[in-house]
Amino acid sequence: MTIDEIMKSLYFKKEAYFLDMFGKVKCNQTTLYSDRNNCTGNKHIQKWLAINDLLNVATYFNKSWTPDWANKEEKKYTIACNNGTYEPQQVQEPASIVYFSSEQDTQAVIEVMGKRLLDEIFA
Repeated sequence: MTIDEIMKSLYFKKEAYFLDMFGKVKCNQTTLYSDRNNCTGNKHIQKWLAINDLLNVATYFNKSWTPDWANKEEKKYTIACNNGTYEPQQVQEPASIVYFSSEQDTQAVIEVMGKRLLDEIFA
């Protein structure tokens, strides 16, 4: 199975949610099944947009830093959800989509994103 086959099974001549050229969420039946911003429903597109927000905020806080997984001495943090509360968590192995070089930056990202957007991602 390929990504193209999966995308075709999900979207070819079926309803797709997507962002139009003005950034508005649209929904219609499509034959453009391989569009990379296709989503299966409103909840899916809201999660996709929240993840994109998180990636942008992470880029802002991280500047040019990227985790060096070979360096076990380098501290790396991600956002953990514990009983509906978001907190920084130190990690040594890749286990998320975003990482930060300090606990303080991770906490700042949690505050910037807010519970509503983080709930969209972690739900």
